[in-house]
Amino acid sequence: MADLQFILDPTKNAESVQAFLEYFHLSLQRMDLRYLEELLSHFSTLPYENISKIIKLHNHFEEKENRIRLPEELISDHISFRLGGTCFSLTYFLQTILVHHGFRTYPVMADMRAGNNIHTVNIVVLNRRKYLIDPGYLLNHPMEINPERRRLYKTEFTGVELQFDAAAEFYNLFTFDSAGKKWRYRFKDHPVPWEDYFHHWQQSFFKPGMHGISLTRLTPDGLIFVHKDFMRETTLSGKRNIKIKRNYHEAISGVFGIDKRLIEQAQAALEDNLRRERELGIFKPKKEEL
Repeated sequence: MADLQFILDPTKNAESVQAFLEYFHLSLQRMDLRYLEELLSHFSTLPYENISKIIKLHNHFEEKENRIRLPEELISDHISFRLGGTCFSLTYFLQTILVHHGFRTYPVMADMRAGNNIHTVNIVVLNRRKYLIDPGYLLNHPMEINPERRRLYKTEFTGVELQFDAAAEFYNLFTFDSAGKKWRYRFKDHPVPWEDYFHHWQQSFFKPGMHGISLTRLTPDGLIFVHKDFMRETTLSGKRNIKIKRNYHEAISGVFGIDKRLIEQAQAALEDNLRRERELGIFKPKKEEL
């Protein structure tokens, strides 16, 4: 069995941090909230996408340690192919960057409607205050967490609200816009050991979110979300739904800059991954998916 402490050790992977700084033309600065915000603003340009994860699962279906994309691979793939990652790889990479800058930070697990422990976020402790950092959900601003205060963060096109449930000791995160408010996930302010983080990361390869291609990225005007053959653009003026089934590869490539060949590779890998999951009894499709 591999040494998990070596695989998941954010004090390592220094080359990935240097590559990130050079790519975004950054230099080490004082460890304060302003610089944390600057780091996060650049990091949030890395898209949420599972194309890379679908391909990686296909190439290493039975090799747990080789499935995960560590920071060097993630930043290299972004520079070369405009790829990003999902919540686990993005959170771990950001954790690595913050640790190498001297920030005190740790990961926690979060529950969503699709299940428990399927999302992960960072907590940063700075000047005796704690901040939620969520690269997987593309929150481009640190949100202070305080059990005694409800927190609200607004952008030009949406908002984020953080509430503390004292009875359950959970923080609940909601997003809201002109159409209303939606619960997204909940988490406890408990650091997750790296062995458990590795386990949850491995489990994430076989969750429903891996049964279709999904991408999200921030733009200067708002947010673009893709799931299967559906695209939604959210801006200040509202939401626009776009059907992309007929020009699928061109639409994703045009918005995200990802090569069409990688999209085609992910589609083929997805079909084969589902076949293998069915054979192993991992994936039991719902009636509408048959």
